[in-house]
Amino acid sequence: MLRRLRHPLGPLFAVLAVLSVWTGTPAHAAGPQREIAAGPFTATWSSLQKYESPEWFRDAKLGIWARWDAQSLPEQGDDYARSIYVTTLANQRPNPTYSWHIDHFGHVTQFGFKDLIPLWKAEQWEPEKLVALYQRAGARYFVALGNDTDNFDCFSSTYQPWNSVALGPKKDLVALWAAAARAAGLRYGVSVHAAAAWTWFEPAQAYDSAGPFTGLAYDGSLTTSDGYGKWWKGLDPSGDLYAQRHRPGVPPDAAYITKFFLRTKEIIERYHPDLLYFGDESLPLGEAGLALAAHFYNTSLAAHDGRMDAVLAAPMTDPAHRAALVTTHERAVSNLPRAEPWQTVTSIGQWHYKAGQKYRPVADLVRQLVDVVSKNGNLLLNVPLRGSGTPDGDEVLLLDALTAWMAVHGEGIHATRPWKIFGEGPSLAITAPTGLVSEGRLSFTAQDIRFTQSKDGRTIYAFFLGWPPGGQLLIKSLAKANGKPDPLEKSIASVTLLGSAEKIVWTRDDAGLHATLPATAPAANAGTGALKLVFE
Repeated sequence: MLRRLRHPLGPLFAVLAVLSVWTGTPAHAAGPQREIAAGPFTATWSSLQKYESPEWFRDAKLGIWARWDAQSLPEQGDDYARSIYVTTLANQRPNPTYSWHIDHFGHVTQFGFKDLIPLWKAEQWEPEKLVALYQRAGARYFVALGNDTDNFDCFSSTYQPWNSVALGPKKDLVALWAAAARAAGLRYGVSVHAAAAWTWFEPAQAYDSAGPFTGLAYDGSLTTSDGYGKWWKGLDPSGDLYAQRHRPGVPPDAAYITKFFLRTKEIIERYHPDLLYFGDESLPLGEAGLALAAHFYNTSLAAHDGRMDAVLAAPMTDPAHRAALVTTHERAVSNLPRAEPWQTVTSIGQWHYKAGQKYRPVADLVRQLVDVVSKNGNLLLNVPLRGSGTPDGDEVLLLDALTAWMAVHGEGIHATRPWKIFGEGPSLAITAPTGLVSEGRLSFTAQDIRFTQSKDGRTIYAFFLGWPPGGQLLIKSLAKANGKPDPLEKSIASVTLLGSAEKIVWTRDDAGLHATLPATAPAANAGTGALKLVFE
């Protein structure tokens, strides 16, 4: 039965007045405390800063991520689970996602996000084929979605009854992704975003302030007792899925934090990911995030005879804590090289699949990859899947183009290290006070060069991020000494163009290294190229 309500606090939070149960602590949240594995790491920033990222991550350079769960089913793009409860956007225009949901599924008083979950079957999902596609495209690690901000666990979760084994696909997606990735020789990661559900889902407590459903509570207030005779009988929407048994604006309580800790600890202990990615600002939920980091690191040391093999990736707003993990930036790149490895996370389009969207061209993606790698970073690329678990035709074409590019240029990417000079060209003038440049501001020309080198230092790769006019390339950073220390320090034995058997005519003078290339770039080069300089 729909519940009609009025509340003096206004339409956004009025549903709180009629909650049938107000405990603030789901019964199943009680249990083990936040115990962590024994080892040198403790739940403090000072302890975590002893971390050193493993060699495998520094060698990998490119990962692929599938941000895929029940939110992908409608194929309407980002934040669908929240957006269906938001009637108007910040500019006071009607929210098209809210209207689309009503047209296709019904009003959120009767059909909310929870009701999408049993419709999500992942019926065409073939993880082995997908991972093979990602591996061919040059990925050396794959990251699956453990849970998103929609609070739904994509694994056999002990602490979250709203999970992909009990509901929807009826499969342990995290386990199946892991098996496929490891069978293909890729490192495996899991991303975790559910720490934000406490505030992210607060619009599910609202109701319409106008129209035929005025005053009727959205389903963010429903409890177990409301499920009698419903498909979700025995489940608790407000307490477990939406996490909304609280007043909006109140910080997460101890039960919520402990439950998040236990869910994430279970991922670490059951699936043994090589990489754990938190999509929060810094580590999530204060001490719980610190404890999870220490537990992850200690379990890795124990499993690898005292050798650190784990990568914990998260945004890091405080530079003083940067050494404690692999700092990760969403849709932004570091302006300068960093001594410690870092990561950029981006997507070919929206984070979640949106039907009909246009994807970033492969030329754009490979230029960003080269720029990131030259600064000691990795690129984690999201390729969103349809609800069925399949990429669309344009995504396959994009991955095929990336495969062709990496087949030619991968040796200058994988297992390389930054050179003493990371690059040159007009793009270096693009700066930001924070040291981060939004990827939307990135712009590269044929004058933009980025350098990598082999780990033994005997080879330098000079990537040019646009094909030079007439094939006449000048690399100013490789100018002769001219009375100063020579940047190369060694004599050049050979200069070749990756992917080409043509002899490269080159000279070097006080202006730089001059090279004559083919007049136009081969199609597989995506308008870029790389000289390989081998030293005697």
